[in-house]
Amino acid sequence: MNKKNTFIFFTISCLIFFSGNVAAQGGNKFEHLVRQDYNRYHFGFILSLNQMNFSLKVNEDLIGYPLINGEIYELSDADYSTLMSVNSVPMPGFTVGIVSNLKLAPLFDLRFIPSLAFGERKLSYSFIKNNNGEDVPIDVRKSIRSTHIDLPCYLKFKSKRANNFRTYVMSGMKFTYDLAANSKKNKENNQDLLRLKKQDLLFESGVGFEFYMAYFKLSVELKMSYGFFNLIDSTDNIFADGITSIKSKLFQLSFNFE
Repeated sequence: MNKKNTFIFFTISCLIFFSGNVAAQGGNKFEHLVRQDYNRYHFGFILSLNQMNFSLKVNEDLIGYPLINGEIYELSDADYSTLMSVNSVPMPGFTVGIVSNLKLAPLFDLRFIPSLAFGERKLSYSFIKNNNGEDVPIDVRKSIRSTHIDLPCYLKFKSKRANNFRTYVMSGMKFTYDLAANSKKNKENNQDLLRLKKQDLLFESGVGFEFYMAYFKLSVELKMSYGFFNLIDSTDNIFADGITSIKSKLFQLSFNFE
């Protein structure tokens, strides 16, 4: 996570933490939804803002090496070109899903939250193209749109309830299937040169804050996800060969209504 994202994550965490403490200490002393804490299971829904990103490892052997690239429109008039760098550009998206919560112990829950996530990621390639002996810098961006079916399963450890407020931490695994991977739109945008695998497995971890309202429980949750698999599914072109590994990385701010 870069410095900007780290600052955003820290700021939001502090704001939610202090607002939760205020609610717990100065709020209404009447406890809402007392029976829900004793239910074996319950359901709800989730609305989330996400930021999809990639964790990249570039091909150091290719960086700075002169290439002939007729396959890239922006470089088609170059005598030769040189790939200088590859960077991932995170983009915002959103997620909707269904919450299924099973109580394992007074402070432990098992959660299954099938979701549909919409988002986009961009890869920025920096080239130096040579025209008649003159070097010209040029950036080429490739947009990768994603529609994920997410099947996450978490263990949730909760603090003791303080009036109508409590905190929790959660951790688990998420299986993801990308419906938009290698779609016609992505192929047209990427000139069918950069293809990603459809399936991925991610580790997720986060922190949450629960607020017991009169008729429902609102949870505000922050979590990060890191993919295990290298998603590159194409070779023998500059977009794929410039990267040795590309893995999913996701930041998510969720609002759970239960």
